[in-house]
Amino acid sequence: MKTYLTYKNQIEGFEDVADTVKTVEKIAAASVHFLKQEVASLNLYASEIEKTLARLSLFYQRKEHPLLQKRKKGQKSLVIIAGEKGLVGGLWHKIITLFLENRDQYQSIAVIGAKGKNYLEEENVPIERSFTGLSDLLSEEKIKHITDYIFDEFKKGTLFKVDILYPRCISLAQQQAEFVSFLPFEFEPAREKKDSLGFPVFEPSKKLIFNNLLQKYIRVFFYKIILETKLSELSARTVEMEHASTKTDEFIQKLTFNYTKERRRFITQKQLESFAAHKTI
Repeated sequence: MKTYLTYKNQIEGFEDVADTVKTVEKIAAASVHFLKQEVASLNLYASEIEKTLARLSLFYQRKEHPLLQKRKKGQKSLVIIAGEKGLVGGLWHKIITLFLENRDQYQSIAVIGAKGKNYLEEENVPIERSFTGLSDLLSEEKIKHITDYIFDEFKKGTLFKVDILYPRCISLAQQQAEFVSFLPFEFEPAREKKDSLGFPVFEPSKKLIFNNLLQKYIRVFFYKIILETKLSELSARTVEMEHASTKTDEFIQKLTFNYTKERRRFITQKQLESFAAHKTI
């Protein structure tokens, strides 16, 4: 039988756990709000790039661009995006489960995030390339490093299609694993009226500007998926920590009840023993 001191020590331990859980929940919830603002800003940035590409497309079009060109032969590749941390209520497991249901479609696999890499290794899935040890918010340099790898592999001609598997954030309480086509990139800029804009000067060349802008636009598209993944992760962690906080509080209440009951029993027993000893004397 546990003594009341044992219950007291357990209560103190679970109170520490409760404080940690609530702190993680607050951090995740605050980060969700920050990321939503980040996505809104990124959408504005992407819109400006698209307008510039639309303007440029009036004077230069290159549908045979290597990142736009459709192919009939080659391997089909998949980029799986997960995260570096857990406590997300099985979110990464959902991603890998959906992949395993469709794994026969893909001959080449790249993964972003240590959690995804670990799950794939447990399933003995060969990984072509992995990117792990990443910070919560990837820098522009890191995004360029990852997308350059994907671009180079596609430009080699060995791949005819590249898809991305990631968790789409539907709401704070709902995230859905989803495939999205990445390369060849589907790009049709909105048309603008040529006669209302004047004639621009392109330096150093229309071709180079178009190529740089297009790659920038595709990187922004990729970065939006990364942010969406992070939103899903933080949303899932917020809900999971809220659930854990509720359960911890319930457990502390149960321990407190047992502690009070056992302490009263102990005090009553001591009083009876003292009374019996006094009566004997």
